[in-house]
Amino acid sequence: MRRAIRVTLKFATQSKRRRLQHLIAEYQRVVNFYIRSLWQMPGGLNAQTRERLPASKTRCSFAFRNQAVRQALGIIRATKNSAKGRACSMPIFNGAPVLGHSMVLIQDGCGSFDLVVRLSGLSKGNRITIPTRKTQIFNKWISRSGARLIQGCTLGNDHLVLWVDVPERPTKKSGKRLGIDIGIHKLLTDSDGKHYGTEFKTIRDKIRRRKPGSRNRWQACQERKNYINQIVNRLPWTRLSILGVEHLTGLKTGKQKGRGKAFRKAVAPWTYRQVLNRIECKAQENRVRLVAIDPANTSRTCPICGTVRRDNRRGEGFACLGCGYTADADSVAARNILARTLATLGSVESPKPKKAMA
Repeated sequence: MRRAIRVTLKFATQSKRRRLQHLIAEYQRVVNFYIRSLWQMPGGLNAQTRERLPASKTRCSFAFRNQAVRQALGIIRATKNSAKGRACSMPIFNGAPVLGHSMVLIQDGCGSFDLVVRLSGLSKGNRITIPTRKTQIFNKWISRSGARLIQGCTLGNDHLVLWVDVPERPTKKSGKRLGIDIGIHKLLTDSDGKHYGTEFKTIRDKIRRRKPGSRNRWQACQERKNYINQIVNRLPWTRLSILGVEHLTGLKTGKQKGRGKAFRKAVAPWTYRQVLNRIECKAQENRVRLVAIDPANTSRTCPICGTVRRDNRRGEGFACLGCGYTADADSVAARNILARTLATLGSVESPKPKKAMA
């Protein structure tokens, strides 16, 4: 598995920061040229496509142009895949350059700057040498047995993202089995009835109130990201062996009953994919087997009698019309997720039902 690690650029001089900014701007221009060209006339990662932009028309070297073609192809492929056959507009690239081993050399430093990253510049033979420091996360992953630092990086405005290739470890054979429901109001609820992230609604609504594209909105999104990471970290990872989650897709698209204007406004800042990605990362790190199950009717199925009714759920509450069992709707969903997880694995175990309430 590959781990991404951020290191700072704050130790680079102002002159080097300016050179990096010029490099990013020129690389973005070249990528956008190839996006426009490939959007009109498809091509591949070859000399014919690369030579659509003559070397005389850019300061980027052969290696940069080749990487720009690769990134442009990836952006176009991702855009068309997300459109799923529908008409879509041509993307515009203003993100971070992803640089390969031919443009990056990462070495151990000395003294307080124990890491040095050397990047190819726009001028041939004139590398940009950036001193920086290893982080606690960097040392954690690189110290793993068989871990390997990949020569490459993603170049941001104030940071670099480095990659460490860490060998996969076998999942645990014993430990606790848990089901997790990802919610809009309570971020996580487990099959034991414990809630995590009950303040998520406040953070989610803060994003919705911020002006799109503003710095305040960016800060609110960063707060959401940090909050998600903190909440996912609170799960009992060291005691878990199996974790069941819902395979969530397409919740923000399509016209379905119950997805009115209020629902769409509520889920707009809800990045369930970000939550799932963080859960997947922690599961790999802690050797926990992650099982994705069908999310259909998990919060409408009674865990006691098995009755499936839309009217069983009312907002955040659950009241079975068959046996009268009442509980929190997210807790019910988490228990059903665990039951489906165990059924998927062929386990003879099942979550112990609580006593039905009249």
